[in-house]
This record gives sequence, structure tokens and C-alpha cells, in this order.
Amino acid sequence: MKFGNYLLVACVAALALAACGAQGGGNGQPLPTVVLGNATPQAAAPALGGGVTASGNVVAAQEASMAFTTGGTVSQVYVAVGDKVQPGDLLVELDNTTLQLDVAQAERTLRELTSPTAVAAASQVVATTRKALEDAQDKAEGLFYPRASDTMIDNTQAEIDLAREALARATKAYGSVKDLEDGDTKKASRLLALTNAQLYLNSLVAKYNWYAGTPTATDAAVTQANLDTARAAFQEAQWYYSALKGEQLDSAATGAKLAQLQAARDAVTLAHQRFAASRLVASIPGTVIQLNLTVGEYASPAQVQVVISDVDHLKVETTDLSERDVTQVAIGQPVSIFIEALNMTIPGQVELIAPVSNTLGGDVVYRTTIALETPFPAGLRAGMSADVQFEAQ
Repeated sequence: MKFGNYLLVACVAALALAACGAQGGGNGQPLPTVVLGNATPQAAAPALGGGVTASGNVVAAQEASMAFTTGGTVSQVYVAVGDKVQPGDLLVELDNTTLQLDVAQAERTLRELTSPTAVAAASQVVATTRKALEDAQDKAEGLFYPRASDTMIDNTQAEIDLAREALARATKAYGSVKDLEDGDTKKASRLLALTNAQLYLNSLVAKYNWYAGTPTATDAAVTQANLDTARAAFQEAQWYYSALKGEQLDSAATGAKLAQLQAARDAVTLAHQRFAASRLVASIPGTVIQLNLTVGEYASPAQVQVVISDVDHLKVETTDLSERDVTQVAIGQPVSIFIEALNMTIPGQVELIAPVSNTLGGDVVYRTTIALETPFPAGLRAGMSADVQFEAQ
């Protein structure tokens, strides 16, 4: 055995000397390859002719890096690295005892506001406000309805005309004595007559308006205000009753009770959101490939704690497709991918071309995503190197 080893070393040395001699002025013929032992030569990537080539990597079809939006102490970790998960699976939970109490309180308040008793009470309010609105409408309409015969209205108008003449005479009579001293009996008697004439005319005008259905400005304003108030109360009662029944409301819906109900519903939503923020839930199907926390430690907000990768569905992404070559690549274009680790070529097609470029060593490159034909070859894993041949178009 020792002699064989010496012989092997001697052969290698002789070949090395021959190579030196060739460089110094030999015939330039290539030297034979020396294979030691029983080693098998590594297979090289097949020569790919035509089209554009690029290097790339096998990647998971999708990956989710998950973090809490709020900080807290970790109370439960439900997964480990390597576990397979589905969307909705609970991964990690913070201490949320107080948040659960907040949810229960908010839901209890909302239940009270929407109980059968509350719905029945709201229905009764609708009926009451409807009756009040009808009464207000009747009163408003009654202001303009005649309440006497045409003959009585005409007679009252005649009385008004006579009263105005009497008022004019009383005004003239008082005008002739108004400069007398206060306390003069003639001045006092004529002032009294003037006052009585004015009051009598006013009473006749009011009677006429009542008979003819012509209200005063004040009566009309008060009646209209009462009608508007009744109408608004009835509308708000209807909105509130509809909201309790879960019906769609107009965007202009208002009312104190409606606002209270909406605030209670918002409180329930907010309480559930805060509780949900204390739990990390899987957003995609895949395998847990990274877990950065343990029970009892503090989880900081916005810090990645769990990474899920869909390693059961793989693609290839190029890393160095140049700006000169990307013009020869199109969506749906057939592709041949040589996987060096498996020493095999698999087919695929272009699925996505990045709309913007990256830089690689000063060169402008575009990332291209390639969908692989299924089933995938055994042993194919995310992270493996790939040589990509885009078939000529």
C-alpha cells in the first residue's frame, strides 16, 4: 500500500512538471485529467442554446412575516418551527385577560340596548311620536281653515270697517286735546275713547282671522315650530327602531338614542379588535420556518415574531436578468430551469416581470417570477440555485 501511494504521488509530480514544460514552449496540447480514487465527476449544467439566460433561486410561492401591532407579555405559543398551519390557525397569544373583560362588558351593554324590551319600547315611541305628529299636522292645517260661514265673515269685516272709522274719529278727537295738561278731564276721556276704539278693532280683527282661517304671524310661527319638532321626533324614533332591527339606515340618520346605540356597537368592534391584536393568527397556508419568542417574554410591537413560508408550492425568481435581456421576455413564455443540486432540468413559464428594476453590482436587473410545472421533482427545496433559459420567441 505504501508503495502504491508513493507511485501515485510520483505520477502527479511528473504531470505537473510536464505542464510546466508545456508552458515554457511546448506544443500547447491539453493535459489529461487525473482522477484520484473512485470519485465521480460533478455534472455540469447543460449547454442551453438560444433565447435569454439568467441565474435564479427556488423560492416559496408566498411567505408571511407576522408581528403584533401592540406589545405585551407572551402567554401561549401554540406552534413550533416546522409545524404546518392553515389560515386562521392561532400561533401566539399575549396576556389578554383585561381585553377579554372589555369585550364582555361591551357586548353586555349592547345586549341591553338591543334586548326585546328595548325594541318594544322603541316601537311604542314610534307610535307615540306618530300620534303627536298627526296632531301637530291637524293643528297646522286648521289654522287656515274657515271656522264660520261666509255671511258671518262678511259681517265681521263690516264691523271692522266701522270700527276703523270710529278709531279714526277717536284719534282726531284726541288730537285736538293732546296738548292739554295731564289730568285734564277732557283729555282723559278722549284718550280712553281712543284706547277702547283700538282694542275693539283688534278684537274684531282677531275674530275675523279666526273665522277666515288667517292666523297671526306669531300663531303661524309657533304652530310651524311645533310641527317641525313633532316631525323630527317621529323621524328619529323611526331611525332608532330600524337600527335596533338591523335595517340599513340613511346616511343622514340622527338622534341621541341612535348615537348611543352606534357608540355601543363601535365599542364592541373596538374591543374585539384590541383582543384580536393580542393574537397572531396564520394568514396563509404553509410551514413555520421562524419563531422568535417564548412564553413569558415581552413581545415588542411591529417586530417580526413568526415567519410562515408556503414551501409546498415553489417558484423560481431570477436575480440577474439584465435590462438588455428583459425586452426578450414576456408573460407566459416557456422556460427551462436547470436545478444544480438535483442535476436536472424542469419546465416552467414566466408568471411575472417586475415593473421596476433593481441593481446588482452596478447593473440594472429585473426580477422575473417563473411558475414551475407540477408535480415538483423530489428533493426540490426553497433556496436552491437555478439556471434559467428563456426560450426564444
